[in-house]
Amino acid sequence: MKKIVATFMFCSVFMTGCIVQTPEVEQTTWEPLIGTYVGDAMSVGKVANTVFFHGDTIDHFDVRGEVLRVIYKNDDQALSEWFSSSISKDKAIVYNAMMGAILVPNAKGYGFEVDGEGYEISRDVLIDEMENLFSTIPKGNEFFDKTKVKAFLQAHEQTIQQYAVDSDYQKALLAKFTISKSG
Repeated sequence: MKKIVATFMFCSVFMTGCIVQTPEVEQTTWEPLIGTYVGDAMSVGKVANTVFFHGDTIDHFDVRGEVLRVIYKNDDQALSEWFSSSISKDKAIVYNAMMGAILVPNAKGYGFEVDGEGYEISRDVLIDEMENLFSTIPKGNEFFDKTKVKAFLQAHEQTIQQYAVDSDYQKALLAKFTISKSG
């Protein structure tokens, strides 16, 4: 009887040790931020600081009028390190606008200020443009559906990055922004 109990105990311990748990899938930086409301300053700050290109150079953001505006630091080091060429600046603006539209879907627009120059685009114009690029982009309230947005971004985030570095696409999209100089 003791041999049976000992064998049973050994098998139980052995089987427990042999069970392989599947590793947890690591979340991407944008995944917990899907469906962020423009009024949720903490989550908007996380989007700006962790998802946007050059997030570490952000001075502050502003959500007045339900437009998400990101103001980058206006110091020589940040400007020379990250925005040393218009390509880098344009890449950041294009990528950040597209990701902002996907992650902060209730904003009325998206704006970026770099070195005294402001760029702003309405959500409607940006979404129309993105619908021309991506037939599977979520529609309307689907931007708040974490499953649909996650599937879209998993399939298209790399493509969004490719559009952001394409100089022809940068020019085409930036032509739809309102550009202003600040005093």
